[in-house]
Amino acid sequence: MPSPRTPKRRKSKLDLRLFVAGSGPRSLRSIDQVKRACEKHAAGRYNLSIVDIYTQPEEATKSQIIAVPTLVRQFPHPVRMFIGEPGSRLDGLNGIPRLLEAY
Repeated sequence: MPSPRTPKRRKSKLDLRLFVAGSGPRSLRSIDQVKRACEKHAAGRYNLSIVDIYTQPEEATKSQIIAVPTLVRQFPHPVRMFIGEPGSRLDGLNGIPRLLEAY
């Protein structure tokens, strides 16, 4: 009789980039919400980079960012994007947990 298998944890971390516009209340709220969601759903298994499109516009162009805030999961593949302020959707079926669930 086969034994139940436990899911294997991957050795590499999630690679996330959050694109924001400046340091206004909306940007700061998005940063806080994304950090809390990452700690809840992927504690210790992620790298989060914050990209301010005002100071690094070339990064937004290179990543084809058309709206902010945008959270991009660059690894594992496929690349996924969550566009807009997370708000109350953090624990919903769609949104940030969905970006993290496949990992």
